Amino acid sequence: MAHTLAPRLDVDTLTISQRERVSCIHCDEATGRLNPVDVEGAWFLEHPSCAAGGVTNGVIAVIGDCSTPEALEATCAAGMDVADKLRQPARILVGMDHDIRAYEGAVILDTYLDSVASAGLAFEAQAADMMAVHYSEIMSFPIDLECGWCGEEDETAEPRHIGDEWTQSLCEGCWTHMVRDAQ
Repeated sequence: MAHTLAPRLDVDTLTISQRERVSCIHCDEATGRLNPVDVEGAWFLEHPSCAAGGVTNGVIAVIGDCSTPEALEATCAAGMDVADKLRQPARILVGMDHDIRAYEGAVILDTYLDSVASAGLAFEAQAADMMAVHYSEIMSFPIDLECGWCGEEDETAEPRHIGDEWTQSLCEGCWTHMVRDAQ
């Protein structure tokens, strides 16, 4: 269902592809899911993530073959590995009805070519201006449990999110001191 866009868009400044309803009215990209939107009585297209202001959920997309129950099970297992490795929530994408740009990044499994939907999503992730890495690259590195500040090995050491960037792995004690010192 379409919704009305707040009058924050100047229709006169749209590109040709935006006016001809080929690309998103916010980012001018034609890839990903595009929803219809009413702007001053005219219909245009927009990405759900652009309408929401960009990346909204902080989740890593996991793209792999989900065409059979066995393939879905293997992809789900890989998704758990990704969440554990990156220490960030991961979501298995099934089907093509996803706006890949709504995710923090994408991890592409080696089986993505076994499914048309997964191949389409993987192509969009690689073409978008976002982190898109292959599963084998992530799995080739061990989880870093050494704190980057104190140098001690600690089970609580993990990358921390500050603003739009991730830090090196920090233990809970160093993270607490860092946050307290910043205030």
